[in-house]
Order: sequence, then structure tokens, then C-alpha cells
Amino acid sequence: MKRVETGVNGLDEVLDGGFFRPSIVLMGGTAGTGKTTMVMQSLFNAAKKEETCMYVTALSEPIATINNFMSKFSFYSFSLLGKGNVKYVPVDIEVIHKGTSAIINEMERNIDIIKPDRIAIDPVNVFTTGLDEDEIRQFYYDFFTRMKAWNSLVLLTGEFTSDALIRSSLSYLADGIIYLSSEPFYGRNIRYLNVLKMRGQDFSGGKHSCKITPDGFKVYPRKTPEVRTSILKERISTGIKGLDKMTDGGFMLGSAVLLSGSSGTGKTVIGMQFIVNCLLKNEAGIIVSFEEDAVQIRENSMKFGWNLEEFENKNLLKIISPLEYDVSELALQIYDTVEKTKARCVLFDGITRLHFMIPPHIQFSDYMAGLVGTLKKMNVTAVYTNETQNLTGTTKVTGTGISPMMDTVILLRYVEIRSQMRKALSVLKMRGSEHDKDIREITIDKKGVEIKMPFSEYSGLMSGSPVKTPSDAFMEAFRK
Repeated sequence: MKRVETGVNGLDEVLDGGFFRPSIVLMGGTAGTGKTTMVMQSLFNAAKKEETCMYVTALSEPIATINNFMSKFSFYSFSLLGKGNVKYVPVDIEVIHKGTSAIINEMERNIDIIKPDRIAIDPVNVFTTGLDEDEIRQFYYDFFTRMKAWNSLVLLTGEFTSDALIRSSLSYLADGIIYLSSEPFYGRNIRYLNVLKMRGQDFSGGKHSCKITPDGFKVYPRKTPEVRTSILKERISTGIKGLDKMTDGGFMLGSAVLLSGSSGTGKTVIGMQFIVNCLLKNEAGIIVSFEEDAVQIRENSMKFGWNLEEFENKNLLKIISPLEYDVSELALQIYDTVEKTKARCVLFDGITRLHFMIPPHIQFSDYMAGLVGTLKKMNVTAVYTNETQNLTGTTKVTGTGISPMMDTVILLRYVEIRSQMRKALSVLKMRGSEHDKDIREITIDKKGVEIKMPFSEYSGLMSGSPVKTPSDAFMEAFRK
């Protein structure tokens, strides 16, 4: 057996290298899930590498109609049809009416002539129309017995719901089963690919999001958390002088930093100041905002004198709008952008909203573990901002269980002092490093964030209702 590429973007990674040849793989799914596009893409990309391919169809559509639909994809090439690398073999309705033996004989007659390396039969269950359950089972058994002698990679498509596929005799006869689906989620449909079976090889099971693009079918494999082989001791400036002092010289390079606090406490400004500081040192950065679009980010930054368009024009800064992507596609888009730009710093602004973008089959903590772990492996310093609900009083750091995977956690909150709302910052933890334990006041002006002196005369700051320390209260009473 020989391992061959699938010809479908992202699918080789899911299948740990591709299909085996010879083997029989079934692409199942309901109408409109992309089965024909996937097998066509596989055939034409294989033909470009000098494989001989054969497309068998029993649909009543003429070949011209198929050409019209498929020619919209970049993988489709009329020259490959002209050269004979891809051959169309329509099975006439008269042959189907003659029965199952006639269907198999007609296919084998063409196989003897074409001698294909890769065959697509689209769809296979049309050949069983009008047969009862026993006849269908016998046809598939005979058909698969003959197909295994073809010494080719055979790709079958079939119109099946997931329950019908499990009950079908195809489920145990096929060497591999890939199920395609389209499911509603937050007002839109998301396509999924799920490898149910692939005999004799490893694969990544579970649902993987996918899309049909102008280049054809594209799969976005889920990433498992990657493990770093070493940890860098290098520091990267926060862009804020006082925060650099609090963190003993800045964030650790390649670490994950969480800024958590209620609305308006300065999380986004601190994150932006970190990114801008990297950009000013000609180090590429990425902004992924779940709160604002690119136009608003640029406008808000100008209030602090940060001209982001200047850095974008130099290809130092990329702003990614996460709402354009499914979450699995978003992760891969971020990784690709990091590799292309050599970015060393990333800002994720508003990950609370990301929690609501996660589909039911993915755990938010698992997704974040994969994202955080992969960026650490790439030695990218990532800042994540998280909004908490309570303005004052007791509060959780995130409420989503991601703080343990963060290397540095910084808490921002409001405190009421003398009928004024003031902002406080504290570094709760910094893995592998010393850090300032004080709770300090922060202010935001037209230059950005400034770290002030500690609230040394007050206690109970984290409750949101600070009181004078006993010594200060005594001195104040004595002065009266």
C-alpha cells in the first residue's frame, strides 16, 4: 500500500498524511455538504501530479453542466481533461436498468481501458434505487469485492444522514468513512468534517470545521496543545514604565498574560500600549479584537497618538477580525499570520466574547489551551483581555477557568475612595518571576496608562470598599 495525498487542503493533516492506495473511502453526508466538490478536488489535484483519474457519475446532469459548476474552482482544469489525466465515465440509465451486474461490468470495462490510479463514484447509492434491503446488501458486498481488485484509490460519495450511514452496510465494507455536515450556529451554518473510520492509519477524530472556497474544499484541523522544549528567560517590555518595574523588567518572552477587570478599567489600553511598544521596535504584532472592528481600533488609537495605519503599511501590524471566521479557522489564521509576519506579540482583546463563539462540540478551556500552548511554542508573547462583571466587590478572575493556563495574571478594578471611582492594578501571579505585590493606582491620559504609587494608606482595596489603615485612621483622628 502507498500513502498518497488527498488533494484537499487540510485533510492530509487530519489523516496523518493522506489516503492509502489501494483503499475505498466513503464521503457521506446530506445534499449540499460538499461531497462532489471534495472528490473532484481530489481527482484534479492528483491529476496535476500525473495520476490518471476517473470520475464515474450516474446523475442525469450532462457533463457540460458538471463542467460549468466545477470550473468556478481554481483546481478545475480543462487542460487535464484534454490530456486525458481526468476521464469522465457517465453510467447510462439503460445500464442501471439492466441491473447491478451490468453496472459493475460497465465500470470494469472502462477501468481496463483507462487504468486509473484514483476513481470517484458520485454518488454510489443511486445504483441501489428500487432495490430492497437484502438486494442492496448483496450489491454492495459484490461491488466492494470487485473494487478491492482494482488496485486503485476509490472515493465514493453517498447521500446519507449520520444515522442512516451507521445502519448502512457501507459502514463496515468501506476502508474509510468521512462524514460531511452543515449545522446552524448563531445565525449561520458551519460546515464540519468528521473522520469516522480509516482502516490501518491514525487520524484526528471528531469534528473539524471546513469551508468551500474559490480554491475548493478547505479543512481547518483542530490543534492540540503543543509542548515547549525550552523556556526563554528573555524579557519583553510592557510599554509602560511602571508596569515594567512591577513585573521585574517586563513580561517573559513567549508567555501568556491575562488582563482581567470590569469595563473601563484600562485593559485594552494596556494591551495596545504593549503592542505599540513592540511595533516601535520594529517587531511585528497582531491584534485580534472581539470588541471593536479595525476602523474603530485605528480611530481610538489615534487619541493616544498611535498611528496604526503607519505600521500596517510597513507590514508590521495585522488586525484580524475574528467574526469573519469559525473558531478553528481563526486559530489557524492566527498561526499562519504569526509565521508570515514573524510576529512576537499578539493582543486578544475581549476573549469573553470568544467563549460564545465556541460550538457545542468544543470545550472553551480545551480551545484556549490549544491556542495558548501553540503560541507559547512559537515564542509569541500573547496578552489576553477578559471582562469581569462586577464593578466593585468580590469577583472571579475570569469565570471561564482559563487563569491557570496563564503565566501572568494582572487584575484591574475600580475602588471607591472619598466618593471617587479610581482604578487599581495588581499583579496576582507571574510564573517563574518575582513581581510587585502592591496594589497600585493607574491613570489613563492622552499618552496612555501610567502606574502611580501604591494605595498604602488603605486596606480592603480588592473588596472595592477600601478603608483607612488603623495607623492612618489614628493619625487622621489625632489631627482633628
